[in-house]
Amino acid sequence: MSNADEALEELQGEHEALLSFVYMSPVGMVRSNAKGTIDMLNPLASQLLMPIVGDQGIDNIFDCLASVAPEVRNLVESFRAERGRICEHHRIFVTPAHERAVVLSCSIIKLGADLLMTVLSDVSRQVAAERRARQTESWLAAIYTNVKDFSFFTLDVQGRVETWNDSVERVTGYSGAEAIGHTLALFYEAGQFAPHRSPEHLAFARDQGWHVEECWCQTRAGERYWGQILVAVSREEDGEFTGYTVVLRDITERKMTADNLKRLLTTDHLTGASSRAHFFEVAEAEIARAQRVGDALAIVMLDADHFKRINDTAGHLAGDEVLKRIVSEAKMLLRPQDMFARLGGEEFVLLLRGADGQQAVQVAERLRAAVEAARIATVAGELRVTVSLGCVTLSESCATLQALLHAADRALYTAKTAGRNCVR
Repeated sequence: MSNADEALEELQGEHEALLSFVYMSPVGMVRSNAKGTIDMLNPLASQLLMPIVGDQGIDNIFDCLASVAPEVRNLVESFRAERGRICEHHRIFVTPAHERAVVLSCSIIKLGADLLMTVLSDVSRQVAAERRARQTESWLAAIYTNVKDFSFFTLDVQGRVETWNDSVERVTGYSGAEAIGHTLALFYEAGQFAPHRSPEHLAFARDQGWHVEECWCQTRAGERYWGQILVAVSREEDGEFTGYTVVLRDITERKMTADNLKRLLTTDHLTGASSRAHFFEVAEAEIARAQRVGDALAIVMLDADHFKRINDTAGHLAGDEVLKRIVSEAKMLLRPQDMFARLGGEEFVLLLRGADGQQAVQVAERLRAAVEAARIATVAGELRVTVSLGCVTLSESCATLQALLHAADRALYTAKTAGRNCVR
């Protein structure tokens, strides 16, 4: 055998070894061009992507991830270097962000001007463990640091203050005589919660053994502070329920720092609306709360009409200004307890706490009219845009977030087919 033949055989062997490594790799691997068109992926990558794409097929990595992580395409398009790491361990919430969420880790490397390698792995268990660890770490840190900021007291089985000590008066300003016999509502800032909210806090603790809540509180002198309240169930040795132990802490300074971080983590960077992942997390909790207390709740899906035409004719910068203006109009119309989030692209969703069907349609109609009347200044000149909206309310037949979003999407489709610029 000649040296050339030996070299060729060695290269073939290395190539086969490389393919074996890719296909047997413990992570999903996808090779594509810069536009996302896939020319190779291993079985694990296919397994991770199939639940997202369904019957759509796996042809383009950006299209596959568009419904759960539309920002991936933008990350790649904005990366200007010819080679390098575009993103590393970027987390993608395939399902809503609760304790059992399905979460993928996505890393993308640019190997050449028209060559990308995407690595996917399932980190759902890791994310759930991190969530539990953060809760534990928060309270361990609270217990062992700044103890002077704490107050400790107990509630009876009806949820009324039963015992008192100097630590509570130091934090709240209330004496024992003024507080004993009252519920936790005594410490909340006026208007912070509806009358049912304090018993609900206790219901969470009864279900889980303990519950943590943060809210605006008010001292006897009327000074506002951000309070962290831990309620733990108290039992006798035989397991008989005897009431609650409460820890109340003033964490105003920490909240100011946390708010800045939370704003970065829960807000869509382009429009200022809530992010997709944050919406799913809040919406699931709100649905559970509304079902527990019998409260109304509505979801409104919104889509900008002919948005692709705007991008194609006026440019993406003009399209960005249109999306920002839609969010601005929504924020001016909504109540503080409502939530407006960007699901991806030009699609948004509105969560209306305590709203029935008629109220949801009224809000949607006001938003539709406000957007239609807006004159939007862009780099391509003044633009006008309309939106279509679909409304749905929480009911026995629509009792989960997935069912609500599906029904709202159907209503939105009806609005589109009815000529757009309307509410259904």
